[in-house]
Amino acid sequence: MKHRWPRSLHCQVEAVFHSIRSFREAKTENPLGLRSFGSWESYKNKSHRFVGFMKNKGSQSILDTLAVQQDMNEYLQQRLAYNVEKKRSRQTMETLLSALGKLEYAINHYIKLHDINAVPLDTRALRLDFYAKSRKLLRLSSRLYTNRGYPDPIRLIEHIADPTYQLQASLQYEGGLRCEGVGAPSNRKVKNPLTVKALCGIGVDPVTGAPVGIVASVEKGGKRTEHYVSVETYRRLERYINDSGTLESNYDEYVHAINEAAMNTDQYSLGRGSHGLKHNFAQERYLECIRYGLSHEQALQQTSLETSHFRLRETLTYTRG
Repeated sequence: MKHRWPRSLHCQVEAVFHSIRSFREAKTENPLGLRSFGSWESYKNKSHRFVGFMKNKGSQSILDTLAVQQDMNEYLQQRLAYNVEKKRSRQTMETLLSALGKLEYAINHYIKLHDINAVPLDTRALRLDFYAKSRKLLRLSSRLYTNRGYPDPIRLIEHIADPTYQLQASLQYEGGLRCEGVGAPSNRKVKNPLTVKALCGIGVDPVTGAPVGIVASVEKGGKRTEHYVSVETYRRLERYINDSGTLESNYDEYVHAINEAAMNTDQYSLGRGSHGLKHNFAQERYLECIRYGLSHEQALQQTSLETSHFRLRETLTYTRG
């Protein structure tokens, strides 16, 4: 049967995005497909705005990848100038760049799926260029509060006197775990201690290739996530669990210890608490992924997995900084 390609640019966007929709599939089945309806709708809507721009330029097909690349360059220049003028945040531009990256994947996937004679779209260098420009020209956030991460998380952790709380804080900072992941759930009716089952041994960091300790935790929504921490911190956790059986503490007392250390190191800010350490992790891990050659979208995806979010839009709230 001959392949039928829609004539309308907007129908073309619907067609290619439909081909990467994978709401009920596991990540192993379709690692780059969109499993979140919210992300699928958000990225699709931003792509529709872009092809509206293409239509006004006289372009007729998103399979004309040279035209797409040229129009995308002009469109991003226009959007960046607008965001600078309106004092928008980096997050606004980064979300657009993520959407256009997913549009590229959708177009290329569609070309391969239907064996279409078209040149694959490659806008990675273009998007990385605009990502760098947005970090230089746009403010961190359009919101009133500043970066939730701590200015010096290592110094903060060093000032936590209690070894249990210090170990929990180290795990949050190095591995991106939540409070409940380190045995201090905020819901007093729930217990979620780290036990020997959390100790998954020494492995290899999937980004850097360096040796890391692997700690498995069950957190929000019952998700089991593997976190990567330094070998030194892993050995400390191993010894602690061997001696005590579990790692767990009272949430309020744990947060109080962090706040006290923050005050003693002039880093206290209302609302930071223990979650500030997770913000530190996400910001540093994202930049590490970029340094090791991952694209903006790949770095967000990796950071998202390690913070137990699995949705890029949520991770953006952590990586501002």
